[in-house]
Amino acid sequence: MGRVGSGVLDSKILEQLEKILASKVFISAQRSQSFLRFVVEKSLLGQSPKEYEIAIEVFQRTADYDPAVDATVRVEASRLRSRLREYYQTFGKEDQIVIDIPKGGYSPVFEQSESTSSSTPTDPVPTIIEATNGRKTQLELVEAHADSNGERQFRTPPEPPLRAHVRSRRLLWISISLAFCISVAIIAVVMRWNRVRSHVTSIAVLPLQSLSADPGQDYLAAGMTDELTTELARIHNLRVASQTSSASASRSHQSIPQIAAQLNVDAVVEGSVSRSGNKIRITAQLIDAKTDKHLWAQSFEGQGNDVLSLQDTVAAEIAAHTQVALTQYDRTRLSSSHKISPEAHDDYLRGLYFIQRRDGDLAVRYFQSSLNREPAYAGAWAGLARALDTKWETGAARGDEVQPQALEAAKRAIELDPTSGEAYISLGTIEFTYLRDWSAAERDLRRGVALSPGDTEGHTDLSLLLVILNRADEALPEARLALETDPLGFRSDRTLGQILFYDRKYSESLNALQRAFEIAPDRIEYVAGWTSAVYEAQGRYTDAAQAELRGIASSTPANEIKELREALAAGGWQRYQQTRIKLLLPKSSQLCVSFDLAWSYLRLRKVGEAFRWFQRSADEHCIMAPHLASDPRVDPVRNDPRYVAYQDRLHLPH
Repeated sequence: MGRVGSGVLDSKILEQLEKILASKVFISAQRSQSFLRFVVEKSLLGQSPKEYEIAIEVFQRTADYDPAVDATVRVEASRLRSRLREYYQTFGKEDQIVIDIPKGGYSPVFEQSESTSSSTPTDPVPTIIEATNGRKTQLELVEAHADSNGERQFRTPPEPPLRAHVRSRRLLWISISLAFCISVAIIAVVMRWNRVRSHVTSIAVLPLQSLSADPGQDYLAAGMTDELTTELARIHNLRVASQTSSASASRSHQSIPQIAAQLNVDAVVEGSVSRSGNKIRITAQLIDAKTDKHLWAQSFEGQGNDVLSLQDTVAAEIAAHTQVALTQYDRTRLSSSHKISPEAHDDYLRGLYFIQRRDGDLAVRYFQSSLNREPAYAGAWAGLARALDTKWETGAARGDEVQPQALEAAKRAIELDPTSGEAYISLGTIEFTYLRDWSAAERDLRRGVALSPGDTEGHTDLSLLLVILNRADEALPEARLALETDPLGFRSDRTLGQILFYDRKYSESLNALQRAFEIAPDRIEYVAGWTSAVYEAQGRYTDAAQAELRGIASSTPANEIKELREALAAGGWQRYQQTRIKLLLPKSSQLCVSFDLAWSYLRLRKVGEAFRWFQRSADEHCIMAPHLASDPRVDPVRNDPRYVAYQDRLHLPH
């Protein structure tokens, strides 16, 4: 690597910085974006960033910040370094400029690839580079030329013998110094202007308050919050916290700055909704996260049959006051809503309300009622697809009972509204989990997150698809994008833990799973199985069995739990698996018990019997059947013909 010269300092570094921040790795990581901008700007001004000033300027810590107590800067620095590594290993592989922040400090190092430095002209060119003397970094004027091997070399020019040359040299020094100072000043001004202009680039919509005295109207405020969040999440330059995380944070009764810090956003939206006859009134206000001051507030009123336009108007006004740049696509979409009947919209909101509560039956009923009133209502078709898929995910219906209808509903939604990211995400999820059409699923999920970049479910499902296709390097950024928009969401952390497990990053996986458990301790059954899998992959078999027992305790008869515990105590892991098979076989007619049986046989090295049950789980469309491709626990049998046949049957890479 060669040190970067002055031409790069006043243009290329800034270009590279913007390229990094616009990448998928950084686009939703607001804290890492701010961190990287700050340290690069300080360094270009010739200053060394310090931990205390980073805490104050970037993370809004108070003047009594104590790094011995608060590790925010060190934790965020580790995340930033990780994201930089991820960027240069993926999207930035071919980049000529490398920005790095070595451990032990916060000053960035700027380097260029050998291919860039070897392509320089052979004529001597005055260049400013970094030179280190072991104690501090200084700037030296050197000349660059290429040697016989094409490598760039640097040497200090000889002292001119004549006084005229000395004066010329002195003038050259002054000119270069002046040009450098002006360049740095311009860069600083541009960066500062950009930072002010982009003051609010991320927001959270807190649950709108219902002004109705009737608790039966709560669905109206909840549904309108969902719709407003969805509309804002479609705006490409604005990061919007998921409704799940926003609702969770609002229940904590913390101050606005505290809620914003939890959600890692610049501002929050608060408001209310009321209905009087055929009129709907929405009041919204945008509050600065740092100062807790109102940036903007306004009331909107419209007819019930024009509620979609009313919501788009609210979303457009909020976006305008966040100072993000709306694309032409954003502006067109926010002005193209059609009218629907108040009754159809009311049923639609009720459907959203019950989807949030994972009640697929009631959600399906209300979406169908909405469509009976308005057959061309694209949003209701997309909602129906989600509701039917929810019935399958929660075990309320078999896949063959609901997924064909869900597939048709998603396709109908796209026909009516080709810009519906939610419909494409529903379609891609069904193609992934039920049809197992991997290429179609990836195409439609990517289309969905392109149309709705803030959709957490889209990034989550895309990450799961990519990881079973053995593309963990692409899956991890998607999982982290989901977590950026849903930092308090149970599923986001659990999915990240799952992806990290598949990528064999076991310690990080356990950390993510622990966060998921802390968010929702009542849902331990959805975490403990993955914790058990990590322990098993690490060879910690007793811990794996105990974790599994904690997860199944609430859904398994007490006498069976007791028998499994006794087997583990008496005969360890092998006896535990034997007892597990004995208890599961009588239940093998139940959907997807086959998958659990297969794992126990595989652990006992009964490979033939294991794949007989794995094949049955695939026939039953068990949602976990394709994930076998990525599971590190099957490494010992990956070359077995029975495993290869199983992968071929599911059209998965080996």
